[in-house]
Amino acid sequence: MYIHLNDSDISQMPERLRHLFLEWLPEHLKTKNSSFSQGLVHKLSQTKVSPKQLHIFESPTQEKNAEHSQVRLSQLFDAGITKKGMPVRVKLKRGVAKKLQRDYINGLEISAKGTIFYKGEEFDKPSPLAVKVYGPGANGWEYIEVKKNDQWIRLEELRQIWRSTNDKK
Repeated sequence: MYIHLNDSDISQMPERLRHLFLEWLPEHLKTKNSSFSQGLVHKLSQTKVSPKQLHIFESPTQEKNAEHSQVRLSQLFDAGITKKGMPVRVKLKRGVAKKLQRDYINGLEISAKGTIFYKGEEFDKPSPLAVKVYGPGANGWEYIEVKKNDQWIRLEELRQIWRSTNDKK
């Protein structure tokens, strides 16, 4: 099992759900017979659970794989996959596009650090940017595109390129 919740996910839960979740979590982990789960239950019981980020892994391998899967936009930039000034656009979901009478949010670009600025905020991960546009649960890798070699390419494709060269290391 892999659970990744950031402070935004937890804070957006209805209060009762958040409370039930934080009560349920240690009990659920007690049913697992791993020393990792027992250690996490102890750690949670010692603190008031108000995590910035909550990650739960059942093995060190899962933790390492999950950490590797958290690709940042700056990593694409550092690898030369994206470059400063490349145009960026966010594809709007059908309902939003119909309401705004356009298909994309245009006018964004890759910064000198490889990040994207939108409405005064800097984003090094695409999903928080997509959440800013759509609300909770939006996947920026799917909806954000970069213009590379005169073609619009989804960030998901660029992430796959990055992974294919970095998984071998």
